[in-house]
Amino acid sequence: MRIQLIRYHDLDNINTRLAENLNKKQGVLPPLGIAYIASSLEKAQHEVNIIDAIALGLSKQQLHQRIKEFNPKIVGITAMTPTFRGAQEAGLIAKEEDAITVIGGVHMSLFPKETLSYDYFDFGILGEGEETMVELCTAIENKQPFERIEGLAFKKNGNVYTNSPRIISDLDEIPMPAYHLLPMKRYSSIIGLHPVSTMIGSRGCPYKCGFCYKTPSDIKHRNRNPINVVDEMEFLIKNYKVKEIMFYDDLMLPSYTEALCEEILKRKLEIKWQSPQRIDLVNPKLLRLMAKAGCRILRYGVEQGDPEMMRMVEKRITLDQVKKVFRWTHEAGIDTFVYFIIGYINENERTMRASINLAKELDPKYVMFTKAVPLPQTKLMEMAVKQGIISEDYWRKFTLGEEMEAIPSLVPGADDWVKKAYREFYLRPGRIIKQISQIRSVKDIQKNINGVIGLLHFKTNEN
Repeated sequence: MRIQLIRYHDLDNINTRLAENLNKKQGVLPPLGIAYIASSLEKAQHEVNIIDAIALGLSKQQLHQRIKEFNPKIVGITAMTPTFRGAQEAGLIAKEEDAITVIGGVHMSLFPKETLSYDYFDFGILGEGEETMVELCTAIENKQPFERIEGLAFKKNGNVYTNSPRIISDLDEIPMPAYHLLPMKRYSSIIGLHPVSTMIGSRGCPYKCGFCYKTPSDIKHRNRNPINVVDEMEFLIKNYKVKEIMFYDDLMLPSYTEALCEEILKRKLEIKWQSPQRIDLVNPKLLRLMAKAGCRILRYGVEQGDPEMMRMVEKRITLDQVKKVFRWTHEAGIDTFVYFIIGYINENERTMRASINLAKELDPKYVMFTKAVPLPQTKLMEMAVKQGIISEDYWRKFTLGEEMEAIPSLVPGADDWVKKAYREFYLRPGRIIKQISQIRSVKDIQKNINGVIGLLHFKTNEN
């Protein structure tokens, strides 16, 4: 069976947490979710094609032409809630070519019935989609019922039915992502070496930060076998000359990280890598091992510079821990990337200033300031509803096309404070001199130019 999988543009993403122009400058990375589904479908002997419209810069008409040329029986589309409008346009285009449409991603697990209320979406994937997608294709091919397919939402007699979300216990059973179906030369990152690729060594996150919505797959944290992970790293080096891996796990547990580093060192792998990490999951010994194994950057979610606001966002870390871990990380020879949220509920000028000041004190290689956005089913959303800033059913109405206005800032002037934060951090004279001293190539020059352009022409959705 011919199956086409699509990552489409983030049309009308009115509730993005990122500044619009910086978002455009940061680069494009591989869509691992649909690449994993593609490899599982290929293993089941299906003919698969991936369209990464973002990486390829495809227009609506060009997407339509590619679908028409491949003539798929099934088109699968991925979506997050804020980017749902783009998925809708892709679904409409696929339906014009009489394809069966399947929508997956985080959004589907949150609003399955609302999403399938649209005629141009036939099925939805709840939870992790590799096995569900294969079983759905088998059922369609053999005209079998859908009731027993775990992780599936489907329509019958005008009603939408949802089966329980699927969570894959053994991640090592999933084939390697279908990198050969992706435009690998198109991917880059403003903070990564080139060529670059993403990878995932684990799934799930047991922590419950107030701003982060949870998917069914977050219930249980699962690791891949480090041997399996390093096999994939070797594959990317050999076949795509990748110089850096950007891990997109939610977190890396110490025992797993240690085993991963030991396997990299055992094979004498020449590769740089970076990963997100929690402040409370590292120690000096582990950091030194990570540096030895090629870890170049650790991305830490600090989020706030004020102790009371740190408790408000429920990070369960302290500012003393943060400062100590940043010192350890820099002593180990690993650069840092730090995330801060500006304009969280109950914030004021003093607390937002505290975050900017902490960023300067920590002095990471990179910092990202994002405006607080209350995502569905989060504690932040609950607080915003309680204070009358947003209606309880905003995201449901957004999904149904009834709500077209962006969520207002949770505190007055949040957008201006995000702009202020970026400029104060990156445009310090000492910072500029340090940045220039680290330029080693033409690529580095271009990245710095992109960053400066983003800062000087700063724009958010409310500007």
